[in-house]
Amino acid sequence: MKNTKRHKLKGFTLVELLVVIAIIAVLAGIGTPLILRAQKQGALTEAGNNAKSIAGALNLFRQDKGSYPDISTQESLVEGGVDNLPEGNDANAYLAQLIVTGFIDTETTFYAKGVKGVTEKGDDITRPGELLKRGENAFAYIMAEDDYALGGDKSVMPLVIAPLKRVGENPTFDPSPYGGKYVYGAVDGSSKQGEISEDGVAQSKGRKSLFELGRDSLFGSDTPVVKAPTGF
Repeated sequence: MKNTKRHKLKGFTLVELLVVIAIIAVLAGIGTPLILRAQKQGALTEAGNNAKSIAGALNLFRQDKGSYPDISTQESLVEGGVDNLPEGNDANAYLAQLIVTGFIDTETTFYAKGVKGVTEKGDDITRPGELLKRGENAFAYIMAEDDYALGGDKSVMPLVIAPLKRVGENPTFDPSPYGGKYVYGAVDGSSKQGEISEDGVAQSKGRKSLFELGRDSLFGSDTPVVKAPTGF
């Protein structure tokens, strides 16, 4: 005789289904912050690499021109026939000098992922009005007073920094893009990073602020002036 007994496939009960959904929700809750943290760390590393490249180019520029980009080197380049420098005295106008002199050959070096208002665009560095225009630079440029270059030579002195939030005597920084951290390019051609406080201050080891003045200032006798990118 044939065995006519049928085997029924057992499905999920409502309780079992709810348990599975709960487990998935817990795993998603654990995994999402880890993924976001990894993304921010990756963006910070990329911004640090670009800050390092800019700092290296600034040092080459200084060796060639006698100072970092400032009002005097700007005037010299214009008098020498350079006609595509951005107008004004913001970070883009000064950092663009690195491109026209050949120390940096692409605008993408000035990109930093996550910085508000900045996009990674294609290069157009020859036509007037197109060189390092609004939205193509994420880095603030640090100068001395009266639009002159910093004169200090401490190896850890900051030259460019991101992500800026507000300029002024006490500049503040945006903690959102890099998980509460800022990044800067230093005189020694390296990139460094630090923590941003709850009130937006760039903190520095042994100092209340990276921009603290006085005997232990990273900027020597200069008073640092933070130049924001165009359209900031």
